[in-house]
Amino acid sequence: MNVPDVSLVVPVRNEAGNIGPLVAEIRRTLDTAGHSWELFVVDDGSTDDSWQEISQAAHDDARVQGIRQPKGLGKSAALTVGFQRCLAPWIVMLDGDGQDDPAEIPKMLAMLATPEIPDTSTNEHATAASSRGRGAGVDLVNGWKTPRLDPWHKTLPSRVFNVLVGWLTGLRLHDHNCGLKAFSSRVAREILLADDMHRFLPVLAAAKGFRVAEMPVHHRPRTHGHSKYGMARFFTSLPDLVRVAIHVRGRGQHSATETVFPEAARHPRAGRSRAHLRWGVYGIVATVAIGSLLGRIGGVNSVDKIALENRLVSDRIARNASSDATEDAAAVRTSIQREKRLLRPFLSGNDRSRWLTIRALVEHGTFAIDTLVVEPGWDTLDAVAHHDSSGRLRLYSSKPPLLSVLCAGPYWLLHSITGWTLLDHPFEMGRLLMVLYGLVPLALTILFTCRLIDAIGTTDWGRIWAASLIACGTMLSTFAVVLTNHVPAAACTAASAWLLYRIRCDGLRSWWAFGLAGLCAGLAAAAELPALAWCVAVLALLAASDLRRTLLASFPAAMLVAALALGTNWLAHGSLFPPYAHRTGVIAPASNLAIAPTETSSTHSANWYDYSLTLSNGRVLTSYWRNPKGIDRGEPSQLTYAWHALIGHHGIVSLTPAWLLVIPGLWRLGSVRRRHARTGEREIAMAIGGVSAVVILFYLSRQQLDRNYGGMTSGFRWVFWLAPLWATAAVKAADGLSVSRVGRGVAMVLLGLSVVSVAYPTWNPWTQPWIEQWLIHAGWLATP
Repeated sequence: MNVPDVSLVVPVRNEAGNIGPLVAEIRRTLDTAGHSWELFVVDDGSTDDSWQEISQAAHDDARVQGIRQPKGLGKSAALTVGFQRCLAPWIVMLDGDGQDDPAEIPKMLAMLATPEIPDTSTNEHATAASSRGRGAGVDLVNGWKTPRLDPWHKTLPSRVFNVLVGWLTGLRLHDHNCGLKAFSSRVAREILLADDMHRFLPVLAAAKGFRVAEMPVHHRPRTHGHSKYGMARFFTSLPDLVRVAIHVRGRGQHSATETVFPEAARHPRAGRSRAHLRWGVYGIVATVAIGSLLGRIGGVNSVDKIALENRLVSDRIARNASSDATEDAAAVRTSIQREKRLLRPFLSGNDRSRWLTIRALVEHGTFAIDTLVVEPGWDTLDAVAHHDSSGRLRLYSSKPPLLSVLCAGPYWLLHSITGWTLLDHPFEMGRLLMVLYGLVPLALTILFTCRLIDAIGTTDWGRIWAASLIACGTMLSTFAVVLTNHVPAAACTAASAWLLYRIRCDGLRSWWAFGLAGLCAGLAAAAELPALAWCVAVLALLAASDLRRTLLASFPAAMLVAALALGTNWLAHGSLFPPYAHRTGVIAPASNLAIAPTETSSTHSANWYDYSLTLSNGRVLTSYWRNPKGIDRGEPSQLTYAWHALIGHHGIVSLTPAWLLVIPGLWRLGSVRRRHARTGEREIAMAIGGVSAVVILFYLSRQQLDRNYGGMTSGFRWVFWLAPLWATAAVKAADGLSVSRVGRGVAMVLLGLSVVSVAYPTWNPWTQPWIEQWLIHAGWLATP
C-alpha cells in the first residue's frame, strides 16, 4: 500500500455547493506542490445534497473517500472518524464551507517537523516524504484567519474566546477556532477528541508536550449555505474551556511547551535545550549587571556635595553672627540651596526649556516664559525671543511646542486636583510627571522592540541578547530621567516599526493598524525632524502592502500629526515653522550689536536666537548664543566632527559598541539568499539602513554652530530614537554569533561595554561621555 505524504479530513454538514469546488482546489494545490495525498470528507448527518456531491467527488478521483454518519454526532466525532482512516505522517483538517484556502496547506506543511515514516513503508512516496526533511519544525500549525471576513456577531465572541483560552490555559493564539490546522499524525493518535473538544486541539497538543505554532492564513467569504455557528456556541464552549484549563494546569506540562513564530519554528536551532537557554540568560543578565556597576563606579563624583552644602550654611551663619544679624539655620539652608542651585529638579536648560512651556501654558495660559525664568532654578539657555501679537518682545522656548502641549495635559490635571505647581512642589510634581513622560515611553519602546525582536530573531539566545540591549544597553534609559524628545520619538518609532512588520510580513490588514502606523510614524517625525525619513519609508511600505488602506487611514493619520505640529507652531510663535527655522547666519557678539542707549530690549526679526531682553526683575537677559562656550561653539573641522560622532569621544559605536552588529544584522535580515526569509523583511531591512544613513549624513553635514554633538551630553543624542530599529537589526547578527562560544563571548562583551556608557552618567545625562572625560584626564584632549 502506498502511503501518501498528507491526509486531509473535511467534516461537513449541509454544505452542498461547496464540496465540489473545495475538492477541486485541494487537488490542484497539492498536485502542483508535488505532494501525494488522500482526502476524507465526513458527512455529519447532512439533510441536503451534500452526500451526493461527496459521492460524485469520490467517483471522479480515487484519492477522495466519503464517510457518512447516519445522524449528526458533532464536529469532534466527524474528525475522529476521519483521523482513524488517515495513513499519512501529516494530517490537515479544514472546514467544508470553502472559507479556508487550500493554497495555505503547502506553507503549513513546510513548518511541520520531519515526519516519522512507518517501517513498513518502502515505496517511492515514503522515500520522497522522508527526503523532504523539514528540520526541527513544530508538531502542530494552527491557522490564523486575517483579515477575518465574518460578520461582527461571529468575530466578537471569537476574539473574547481566544483571549479567555490564552488566559486560562497559557497558550496564546490569535485564532484557536480556525478550522485549518496541520499536524503530525502523532498528535491525532495521542489526543482523544471528546465532544466539542476539537476547538481545543492546540491546547491539548501543547499540554502533551507537542510544539505549537500559528500562521496567518487567507480567509474567504462564504459563497453557498449559511454558518452553523453563532453567539450560542460561545456560551456552550465556556464549561468545556474551564474543564480543559483545569486539565492542562493540573498536569503541569504546559510550562514545558512554547508557542513559536513560523520563522523560529523552521529554524534548526529552535530546539535548543532549556538548560542551555537558562545559562545563556544568566550570562546576559550578569553582563548587564556588571556593566552597569562598572559604569556607576567610574561616574562616582569625588565632590561631597552634602559636606559642601553644610560648609556653606555654617559659613553664612558665622558671617551673620559677626554682623549681629540673626537667621534661622533652616532658612539659610533653603536660601543657599536656591541661590547656589544645589536643588534643581530639572537637570539642564534643555529639559527646563520644555518644562517652562508646560508651566506657562497651565499656570498663565501663554507660551511665553519670560515671567518664569526669573524664578530661582528655572533659567534656561534654550530660548528665543520675538514679538508677540501685541508687539511686545517676549521670551519663548526654542523647542518645537507640540510635545510641550501634549505634556501640559497631565500637568493641568494634577494641578487641578492638588493645587500644587511645579514652583512650590518641583520634586513631587516633577518626578510624578516624569514617570509619565519618561518611564512610560521607555516601557513602550522596550515592549514594541521586544515584539519585533521576537518575530525577527531565530534563536532564543539572540532574542534575549537583543532584548537586554534595548532594555539596558542604549542611552534611552539614561535620558528617560529628563524631559526630552528622544525617548517619546523612540517609542513612536518602535510602535510604527512593529505595526509595519505586522502589516508587511504577517499580512495584517485591519484599518486601525494602518491608521496607528501612520499616526506613530508621524509623531516620531514631529518629535525628531530627521525621523521624517522614517515616516516616508513607513508610508511607502504600507502603500506597497495596501494602497487603499494607506491612502484612507495611514496618510490622513500622519497628516493629522503634521497639522498639529504646524498648528502649535502658529499658536506659539505666529509662524508655521519651529523656532530653529528662524536662525540665520552667525550671531554677532553682544559688544558688536548696535543698541540705542534708551533701549533695554532688542532682537533681530530674522534671527530669534539673537536678543537682549529686560526681565521683570530688572535683569537683562542676553542670548547665550551670542557668545556660546565650550562645546557649543561647534567643531570647526567637519572631518573631526564625523570621527568623534561615529567612533570618537561622542561616537555612536564607541559609546554603544553593540551597534557594530547593526550592519551585519541588516545584511542578514535583507539577504535574499537567507533560507527562511519572510516576505517583507528585506524591504524593512532596506528601510532601516536607508533611514539610518540619511539621518547620520544629515547631522554630519550641518554648519559649524550645529556641530556640537548635542551639547553637554553623555552621547550623540540626536540618533537615540533609532535604537529600536538598530536593536531589531542587531538580533540577526546575534543569532549568527550564538552558534559558537566565541561568538557569544563577543556579543556579551559588546553588550557589557554598551551598558558601561549607559550607567556612567548615574543620574544626570547632561554630562560629558566617559570617553571624553578620560581623554581629558589623560591629557590627550583639551577641555572644551
